[in-house]
Amino acid sequence: MTHYRQLFKSTGLLGSVQVLSVLTGVVRNKVAALFIGTAGIGWVDLFSRTIDLVCNATNFGLSLSAVRRLSEVYNAEIEAQPGVSPASLPQTVAQARLIRTWVLLTALLGTLICLSFAPLISRTVAGSSAYTASFMQLSFAVGFATFTGGEIALLRALRRLKSLAQASALGTLGALVVSVPCYVLFGLRGIVPVLLVTSALLFALNLRASVRLLPYRLGSFRPGYLRLGLPLIKLGTAYILAGVMTSGAEMLIRAALMDSPRGVAEIGLYAAGYTLTVSYARIIFSAMDADFFPRLSVVVNNRRAMNLAINRQINVLAVLMSPFLVLFGLALPLITRILYTADFLPILPMVLCAAPCMFFKAIYTPIAYIPLARGDSFTYMVLELAYDVLFCALVILGYSRYGLVGAGLGLSLAHLLDFFLIYVVFSRRYGYRMNRATLQRALLLLGLLLSGLGVSALPTLWLKVPLGLLVLGLLVPVVWPVLRQIRKR
Repeated sequence: MTHYRQLFKSTGLLGSVQVLSVLTGVVRNKVAALFIGTAGIGWVDLFSRTIDLVCNATNFGLSLSAVRRLSEVYNAEIEAQPGVSPASLPQTVAQARLIRTWVLLTALLGTLICLSFAPLISRTVAGSSAYTASFMQLSFAVGFATFTGGEIALLRALRRLKSLAQASALGTLGALVVSVPCYVLFGLRGIVPVLLVTSALLFALNLRASVRLLPYRLGSFRPGYLRLGLPLIKLGTAYILAGVMTSGAEMLIRAALMDSPRGVAEIGLYAAGYTLTVSYARIIFSAMDADFFPRLSVVVNNRRAMNLAINRQINVLAVLMSPFLVLFGLALPLITRILYTADFLPILPMVLCAAPCMFFKAIYTPIAYIPLARGDSFTYMVLELAYDVLFCALVILGYSRYGLVGAGLGLSLAHLLDFFLIYVVFSRRYGYRMNRATLQRALLLLGLLLSGLGVSALPTLWLKVPLGLLVLGLLVPVVWPVLRQIRKR
């Protein structure tokens, strides 16, 4: 089917960038593990989460609401004038100018708040005011992150996946060039400069890509003009709350880990395990934000077309995620030694227990985009709150009972319960239905995935390898029908 081909093409384009990101991350993680250790990785995680929290609290969700608004305007104009460049479409240009004006204001707001509250943030996050200067410097990273989100929103709305992929690829290479010498030469003192420079570089690269389509222009700062953006802000308010709740849940988990005997080193182990579980599997999700969301926004009011688009996306994600996770589990000890050091081997059981969460995410994420595409910010906020409560409670409870292994189990259970909640609510509210073929395929893939992860936990290599290959062989007849539909068209 043409639609399946487009899904795989989009996933392949952005997935190739994610592969490059993984490869550069291999070098970056290895250098970090060698020169700043588990404690250093813990500080990187704490600083990064703080940037996310402040950014989510102050950006008014423009990186999401802007995509919906601009994609609607752009689609209407491009249908009337096919082949015309975005810079020649007056409504598209006007919306981009309004969006950039509000992004500038929110970037300044985030920077000033982080700068003003740096002493309080330091005492809250680090337990003392010793890191006030670091958080003051990181306030500029908050501003760059908000700017970057605005430019990425423009590229996504205009469906410029190639430009977005190129900017992302150059950003990953630039992050490698910056971080390696900083960690080698300065150790822990290099963490803040790395975060600052990489955030500025990522903004510059995305700005370079977007201004080729729409030159950077700002509108008026008069109240009358700014009021035109209030619908964006109103829609984005729920995204603010949802983002703050998500970041707050992450920070609560870090606070619980900080109270452990290992302190920030335990945060480093958890962060490494979470990165192994989530970050590399995100290769499979690479096309979701950039391609699927704008397309879903166009058909979301047609129930049949919406269900068809979502079920196709679930099929694509599921058939890619399941063999990926099985291979990942089998190679996990080697991957951990390559990416980090032997000091990080205790995270292996956590990662194996947490791996199913990414399969559950592959199933429910396309469904979870419905309220975003419809502009139903209240439902989106409520469901995000429910997940954050589940995520925070189950991970902390699991950690308190079984350590890092329990944290991994908590991650998987939180995502499973989130899937059930999303499906029940959205089937009643929006009429979404998962067709029988998609459900059957998902259940088969889940069973084989759990078998593969169980095999990956075996201690003996001579038993693990043949059984792992057997599971991969059993995956082929389940995955192949979806792949065959692409080859036929």
